[in-house]
Formats: sequence, structure tokens, C-alpha cells
Amino acid sequence: MVRASRRAGSAVARRRHGAGDRGFTLIEVVVAVALFAILISGIATMVGNGLNLARNNRSRSIGANLASQQIDEFRSQDFDDVVALVGQTTEEMSVDGVPYDVIRDITWVDQQSTQGACDVSATSGLDPRLLRVVVRVEWNAMGSIDPVKAETVLSPPVGSFDPTLGNIAVRVFDRDAGPGYGHPVTVTGPDNPPVQVTINDNDEVGCAFFAGLTPGSYTVSLGTAGFVDRQEEPTPSQIVSVSAGTVSSVQFDYDRAATINVTLVAPEGGALPTDLPLTLGNSGLLPLGTQAVTGTGTSRSLPDLFPFADGYQVWAGACADADAEGEDLALGGPYWPGGQRDPVVPVEPGGTASTTVEVPTVEISVTEGGAPLVGVSVRASHDVDTGCDTGAEYQLGTTDELGTVRAALPHGTWELSVDDGSPVGGTWPTVAVDPTLTSPFVVGVEVVG
Repeated sequence: MVRASRRAGSAVARRRHGAGDRGFTLIEVVVAVALFAILISGIATMVGNGLNLARNNRSRSIGANLASQQIDEFRSQDFDDVVALVGQTTEEMSVDGVPYDVIRDITWVDQQSTQGACDVSATSGLDPRLLRVVVRVEWNAMGSIDPVKAETVLSPPVGSFDPTLGNIAVRVFDRDAGPGYGHPVTVTGPDNPPVQVTINDNDEVGCAFFAGLTPGSYTVSLGTAGFVDRQEEPTPSQIVSVSAGTVSSVQFDYDRAATINVTLVAPEGGALPTDLPLTLGNSGLLPLGTQAVTGTGTSRSLPDLFPFADGYQVWAGACADADAEGEDLALGGPYWPGGQRDPVVPVEPGGTASTTVEVPTVEISVTEGGAPLVGVSVRASHDVDTGCDTGAEYQLGTTDELGTVRAALPHGTWELSVDDGSPVGGTWPTVAVDPTLTSPFVVGVEVVG
């Protein structure tokens, strides 16, 4: 019996030991597979990085050869043929089925310039004496790799310059005074040279140079879709005079247009005039730092705005005293001492911002002989003022059973009148919608019975 029990115990022990062996083996397999997967992943990453490095090295080598070939071609061409190519051009070239963009920037430069032709002072009396040729090669999947670049300077043959001709240097800047490149520049006048594109190059950016022009008056203009200058002009132009043997400089501030979506509300109630104009405020808007914008409805979209870095302020109304910080030019002081505009609406180049403009409420009670006058039409009129040269006038609605009309009006001084009625005393009352006071503004109108 004892031996039988021992044999049975040994069998149970062997089974338990076997079961344990099988469990540990499975875990080891899982661990081994995981380690193998990690190892393979690391090897794959290394192989991928190696392939990318080899591919990029090959692309850089091909790019360097393309750039070098382009430079050699320019050096072998007649100088006048290179002059005809002044500006920026891009050509796609394919090598072994891989496309490469070859970008050529050709500009005039002077020996005393620190950057390029546009760096020459307009009053220096210097003609640009050299042609600088910069070739950049780009390709797909470059990532953070810089383009391959090659450049050279070409000296013109003796007698190439005509001292009776002049030049125009055009610089384009974005809102932050950074270089604006890729903009077609058109010059018209006694000569009509080919359109040039402002250059995108690390050494000279935002420049288009027009050399060898007959002296006279020229118009320089831009016209890039989606861009505006500081006065919201999409196709700005400037007139410049060209003199013999000098460089005339022209500068533009030009950036992607922004949009502001405006919602008009009357927090204290009252009907909003459907055609109420809005005013934009920014010191960069000439001549007074404001710009009136007409429109209809309580939801407005104000597109084609220059993206000033300090944004815009927006308020309802176009008359000078609609501005909470407006200045009375006749009296030489503020309309509303202590008045403050709403917070600035920030804008970004090409972006869209949203804001809400609150319009104060005016409550008008109309009486006749001391009794409420029901069903009469009430009108608000503003005197002729800066920003509203013909005055402003709004139909506010008809009085209810209490002889009352509630309407929203911009800041300012308004005369309130009743259609087909006459005021007691011969003068209609006025209400000063003062931004330093609390809305609603209550006023009574007494009509002759």
C-alpha cells in the first residue's frame, strides 16, 4: 500500500512537473517572438533610413549636376541672351523617371551692393554692373534637406551699358516687413519690359529689378490673387520717375487678405437698421485710420482686409461720432471723453476672424397732448459729419399701443422725428447715444395735436 501510494504520488508529481514545463515553454515562445519582432523592426528602420539616405544622397548628387550644367550653360551664352532671362523661371527636368524642379534667379547687382540690385540706393547714382545667376534644384520627398544651390556672376562685355538709360528696383514686403516673393511685377511706360516675379532666394528676397529703361514716368503694379496692400487694394500701383544712370526704388507692403465675420446685436432689444454700415479702425488705414464698409443684414463678412499685425477694431455706424474714440476735428477734442472702442480683433494672413458688435438701444415715446400716439412712423437723422458726408437717416419703426418704439442706433447725436407730424416748440428733440453711458437711451417726442 505504501509503495502504491508512492508510485501514485510520483505520477502526480511527474504530471505537475510536465504541465509546468509546457506553461514556461509557451511564455518563452511569446517572449522570443516579441524580441524577434523588436529586432526585425529595428533592422527595418535601419534599412529604411539607409535607403532614404542613399536616395537623398543620389538626389543631391543629381541636383548638383543639374545646377552645375545650368551654370555652365549660362556662362556659355551671349550676355544679351542672359539679360533677356532676368527674373525667376522654373523648369521641371526628369532623371531616371524622377522629376526635379530647376529654379533660376537672374538679377542685376552692383559691386557695392550688400545683397543685390534692389539694395542699391535710389540716389547712389550707380548702375548695376553685373548679372548674378542663382540656380536651385528641388525634388519630391526632400524633407528638411536644403535645395542644391549653385551661383555665378557674369560680367558684361565692354560697351554693354548705355549711360542714357535708367533702372527700377521693386521691393515687396509682407505685413511683418519680411520679404514678399513670388509676386508678378508689371512695369509700363515709355518701355514695357517683360513681367518679372519677385525673387525667393536667401541672399535677395522680394526683389524684381528692371534694367535699361528709357527715362520717363512708369507705373509699377502688382496683382497676385488673394493678396492686398495696406489700403485693401488687390492690384496696387505706384508711379515712379526713371532718370538716366540711376536706380529708382519702389516698395510695396503686400500680403494674403484676411476676413472678419461680424454679427450685429442689440443686447437691450430693438430693431437693427438693415443697412447699418460698419467702420474698421487701424492706424494704418489712410488718411484717418478708419474705413467705412457698407452692407446689409445682421451677419456680415468683411473680406479682402490687409492682415495688420495689430488687428482691427470694429464698430457700428460710419459717422465720426460713431467711433467711441472719435475726434471732433472742428472742436479739436474727443466726441466722447473717456470713450473706449471694443477690443481688437486679431487677424492672420489668409485667415478668418469673428466678432460681435453691440449696438445701443434707444426707446422713443411719442405723445400728442400728453397721450400716447399709436401707429406713427419714427425717424432718426444724423447731421452731415466726417464719414457720413450726406448724413445718415434710419426709419426706426411705428409706435405700439403705448406710443413707444425701441430701435438700435450707433453712437452719435440723432434727431428724432415723426413722419407727417410737427414737433411742439418747432424743434425735434435729439438724443446723444453716448458710449460712456448705459443703454437704453430714453427720449420723449411731443407732437402738435
